[in-house]
Amino acid sequence: MKTIFLRRIFLKVHLYLGLVLGGAFALLGLTGSFLVFYPEIDRWLHPELVNHSVTQPTLSVQAWFDHLHTQFPERKGAWRIEIPRSADQVVFARYLKPEETDPNVFAPMVVALDPSSGAVLSTRIWGDYVVTWVYDLHYSLLMGKSGKLMVSLLGIALLVSTVLGVYLWLPRGKQRFVKALPKVRTGRKKAIYDMHSYTGAYGAVLLLLMVVTGVGLATPQWVEPVVNLFSVRMEKQTVYSAIPMPGAKRITADQAVSAALVVFPTAKLRWIEAPITLEDVYVLRLQQPDEPSQRFPKTFVWIDQFSGEVLASRDALKQSSADVFFDWLHPLHNGEAFGLAGRLFAFLTGCLPVALLLTGWIRWRQKRKAKWLANQK
Repeated sequence: MKTIFLRRIFLKVHLYLGLVLGGAFALLGLTGSFLVFYPEIDRWLHPELVNHSVTQPTLSVQAWFDHLHTQFPERKGAWRIEIPRSADQVVFARYLKPEETDPNVFAPMVVALDPSSGAVLSTRIWGDYVVTWVYDLHYSLLMGKSGKLMVSLLGIALLVSTVLGVYLWLPRGKQRFVKALPKVRTGRKKAIYDMHSYTGAYGAVLLLLMVVTGVGLATPQWVEPVVNLFSVRMEKQTVYSAIPMPGAKRITADQAVSAALVVFPTAKLRWIEAPITLEDVYVLRLQQPDEPSQRFPKTFVWIDQFSGEVLASRDALKQSSADVFFDWLHPLHNGEAFGLAGRLFAFLTGCLPVALLLTGWIRWRQKRKAKWLANQK
């Protein structure tokens, strides 16, 4: 009797989580699927962001910075450049704190440069164009910090609903789940039930992976206390350039790159941020061969802007277990860690909440109709 009572409670919780929050689950899933391929979608929407040149870029990294300062002389703050990872990509530069946006909100100005000539191809503010608007919708529901909390709560609710759904299905589906491939039975009611239960049962592991990584990205402060029970993250470094001698000249960005690659000779440059004040340093983000993320690796080097000395470095392959855990969250969440196959799995996982919402809602309507007809007799 106790088991039957618990099953009824769990069924009610599973049902109402789906009915009340199913739309929000579907929204997060679909926007997540979109973002798996958002760089490619952005280039498809804006053909000018595709580099059609058959020749290799002739400009240096420093020349790209010089073109930015020439084209935008009023922008006195920090620029961060993303290095193209393939021949068809252009150079993207981010002006981190544009004066026209809230300094407390991530909304950089994003400039696209021709890799060979340095010509400005486009100038946009983060959040004002489609792919970044969808990014903010997925990450924070367009509500900033409070939105990230809501996203994490929705993720936890989806986790609870998924676990309860699998628990409720197992008594009937365990044998078929273990011994055979899923088979949708004939008849509308049975078919809808099977599609709903199979989608939830076979997609549960992927959904749980997306929820855990998503919560860790949106609200890492919720996850850190648990992770810290087993390991401790490295403290964030604050690095400054030494006070220069009178007449000292800043080294070029390319000299900073050369200095960083001495420390990590097998790495590739992915991002570089140039100094602004006399205390600032060059910050370089490198990708080593065994790192899970191609675009946002976690190997860093800090270079003194005058002496070219390596002031500090962070080797992503020699870290605490806690750091490794957090470093893997993003490449697991978008599937990047496993190449194109991983991204496709992440894309399909984002579609699962929609399938569960539709089949669950249809099945609920079927049961309500059956109950109404029974009451009419």
